[in-house]
Amino acid sequence: MKLINSPVTSFDINGKTIYIKHDELLHPDLSGNKARKLAHFIEHDLPHIDTLVSYGGVQSNLMFSLSALAKLKKWQFIYHSYPPAKTALQQTTGNLAQALANGMQLVTTQQNLRQTVYNTYNQKNQLIIEQGGAQLEAEYGIIQLANEIRHWAHHNGFTELAIFLPSGTGVSALYLQKNLPEFTVYTTNCVGTPEYLQQQWQELAPTNHQPTILPNLTYRFATPDYELWQTSQLIKQLSSTEFDLVYDPVGWHILLNHLQQISAPILYIHCGGLIGNLTMFNRYNYKYKID
Repeated sequence: MKLINSPVTSFDINGKTIYIKHDELLHPDLSGNKARKLAHFIEHDLPHIDTLVSYGGVQSNLMFSLSALAKLKKWQFIYHSYPPAKTALQQTTGNLAQALANGMQLVTTQQNLRQTVYNTYNQKNQLIIEQGGAQLEAEYGIIQLANEIRHWAHHNGFTELAIFLPSGTGVSALYLQKNLPEFTVYTTNCVGTPEYLQQQWQELAPTNHQPTILPNLTYRFATPDYELWQTSQLIKQLSSTEFDLVYDPVGWHILLNHLQQISAPILYIHCGGLIGNLTMFNRYNYKYKID
């Protein structure tokens, strides 16, 4: 299986044309930056591995994609998280429900997740994938994405290009900028502060080619905000495209606020994560009665 060559569409807003690279269409379960981050493991045989281990939030987009990867490879999948709310375990839709349906074993703990995982799983048959996929193997698939973007830009005669995608750990933005030094990669911090993003990059792969951060100093991660909801609905209407309701509303809102400062053509990377939209929509509806 090789997940490449996602299509590009465009729409106009405020006198600017924005292009969208639809990585959410790469695969229904391995979409967006998850498909890119996991490409190394998807495309290579790892006969010594029979157990996949990871950790993070119980509604993580990567968690669901990892469950699909484990199912594809016929691996056991063990996922560590802090104890979720009882309502989360009762849901029949969303990332957690679908990951459990794929055979994921959920282990809950009050201890440090990363430390617990590395202290527990150290056998050669066990593959640990970091929260958010923030590890060196992620570069393999991002290089494929960079090559697709370079080819697309050349085909369309773009000598300049502003590439934008929202960030959690920022691994996709980092490796994209590293492998597309001729263009500018922009991102915004959806988790934590801009300083957190820079720290993640420094720990993962120190490089002189770092993305440009358009700082988010207002919006908290995965917290419903009516201003963000309005932005998401505007973009959905103009682009005829559904986006993730956690990262993309922040991404689009920050990008639109900086639109006039960016002179180059803009390419927005659609990073997928749509399976979690129903649970996030329910949170918006509970708070704002938008249904």
